[in-house]
Amino acid sequence: MNRRMIVLFAILSVILIASGCGSGGGSGRYTIPPEIPTPGTGGTGGTGGTGETDVDSLVASGWEDFKYGAYSSAINKFNQALTSTSISDSQKTEAYNGLGWALTKSTGVESGYSAFTQAATTSNESRIGLAAALIQRGQKDGFAQALKLLEEVGLRETSTTFSAKNPIGISNAEAHAMIAWCYFWTGDTTRAATQITFARSIEQANDSSVTQIYNSLVALGLKFNN
Repeated sequence: MNRRMIVLFAILSVILIASGCGSGGGSGRYTIPPEIPTPGTGGTGGTGGTGETDVDSLVASGWEDFKYGAYSSAINKFNQALTSTSISDSQKTEAYNGLGWALTKSTGVESGYSAFTQAATTSNESRIGLAAALIQRGQKDGFAQALKLLEEVGLRETSTTFSAKNPIGISNAEAHAMIAWCYFWTGDTTRAATQITFARSIEQANDSSVTQIYNSLVALGLKFNN
């Protein structure tokens, strides 16, 4: 396998992490119900009428749909929340974060880029999503930007445990594997080796995205101090 193919293979692994196909979970692990009614629209327990308008309720309902793989419904609810004239800055961050992940799961991490950008100032989940989108582009400047975002999450230190509040399907090991990849491409091979070794210590499955990134780094010449 030539160098370009190795790079593409590892980037694909990062995309799989973000889209929920890695070891951290994501789409395909839930049974999608035939219909997820919005409270108040005539579904089970609803009272009929106009449906939800409260921002917090819309965001919570969007994440519930997301959990079951009903991404189009989730996208609609997060967008509806964002149209509220009474939405606060913190609620806007939550809605954009949800929208970014719902778009990512629906059509790919690049589609979530704009929404993640709106929320990444304060949301670690959006920083992870935006980093994945930048890594996907495969550009040196993008790796540097992604690294900055992942360091803002706190992943520079292996003692930091990334734990998502929402069911985005990104594990701690996967987050550390992502930053290992960024360290490698920004020239810090020592930190790259430390991070991917740590990620592998907590996620050793041979078919995991972490292992795929590890194998790609080894194939690209990453050295380890034993």
